[in-house]
Amino acid sequence: MIFKKHIPAYPLSQYIQHILYINGPQQVPYLIELPDAKLNLVIELENDSVNTLYTDSKLQGERTMKRGWVSGSNAQAVVYKNNMHSTIVSIRFTIGGFYALTKIPMSEIIYPGLEIDLLLGNTANKLYQLLINEPEIDKIFEHIERYFINYIADNSFETSLVKFIDKHIDSPIDWLVHKSGYSHKHVIQVVKKQTGFSLKYLQRLHRFRKVLNAIQQQGPNISWTSITYDHGYFDQAHFVKEFIHFTGYSPAQYFNIHTGSDHNKIFSDIKLIGG
Repeated sequence: MIFKKHIPAYPLSQYIQHILYINGPQQVPYLIELPDAKLNLVIELENDSVNTLYTDSKLQGERTMKRGWVSGSNAQAVVYKNNMHSTIVSIRFTIGGFYALTKIPMSEIIYPGLEIDLLLGNTANKLYQLLINEPEIDKIFEHIERYFINYIADNSFETSLVKFIDKHIDSPIDWLVHKSGYSHKHVIQVVKKQTGFSLKYLQRLHRFRKVLNAIQQQGPNISWTSITYDHGYFDQAHFVKEFIHFTGYSPAQYFNIHTGSDHNKIFSDIKLIGG
């Protein structure tokens, strides 16, 4: 397998967190992608390859994609059928970064698997043709950077409301609204438009992401009770309900899948997804 990660230089790094190139199969049948409010554009470089996505952990809501699609903007986990003949490039945006570049409201990206041609139009097709005909990985990254750098109109995103919210996401909502200098209604509208989620849902997602980090750090000695109360859940029933909401699995099921090597694999980023 070939795996290469590229981090764009400033100012594009304000909008794009990283770009990944992945070529080669993963020896698992399904790949589970967890939500985190960071949109990915996934581009399949194998012309004849078809990728399959399911909108829940029970393999319901099947969708197929060919050239490129949106990933990561989902509110809950989605499942990809592993594609053994896939070469993908994944462009991972910072929170609010995709909207800041394209001015396409995230609220219009209503489901995972949306084809990027429907979002970006003919310019996406031109980029695709460049990428599939480029043999050098570093040149692929250059084409993508050149494409998105043309979208930057100013540097206002660096001090935007969404970046402020993301930086202080652990703070109470009333504090965030007060410090923003805007009305509560305006903050809610802006955050929804630029991230696709409400401010409250972003906080729930952020807490869930911290739980995932704690699970990884504790390993086999994991204490579900300490995780429950350390992260501010009312009780274990509340914690389990939230966990199932985001992943489709109970905490124990998630742990078994995440640590297994021969069944499914769970990814909190789009590091290694096929379809």
